[in-house]
Amino acid sequence: MEQPRPLPAIARVTFAVHLIIAVLIGAPLLLVPARALSSFGYPALPAGLGAPFRAYGAMILAFGGLTSAYGFLTRSWERVDYIVRGEILFLAIQTIIFLLSAILRRGPALGNWLFTVVSVVMLALFVITFVTRRK
Repeated sequence: MEQPRPLPAIARVTFAVHLIIAVLIGAPLLLVPARALSSFGYPALPAGLGAPFRAYGAMILAFGGLTSAYGFLTRSWERVDYIVRGEILFLAIQTIIFLLSAILRRGPALGNWLFTVVSVVMLALFVITFVTRRK
């Protein structure tokens, strides 16, 4: 029987930072979406859009927060391989979207640049985690 591959040392840091960011962004979107959006420079929440932003907050908490909590607690690479690969793809796409939005001045500059920077940092952490895994 093959021994499970351990996580690289950076993985726990990556998952911890990702969990913190997921809670800091997801919880306010879920609980107080209008206030959360305005704090990033977005205009007033249009009527009827509270539910989709609450759902997005829940998704951030579930997919970002819970998977990162799971990744933080596990010791085996095999248990997080697809999580890390999925995060790399998602964060690469998210970075492009926020960067283009910032460059083209679509939406608030503060929110677009802030989320671009956060996305780049998280993308770098997940790529380093992936590259440093034991093969």
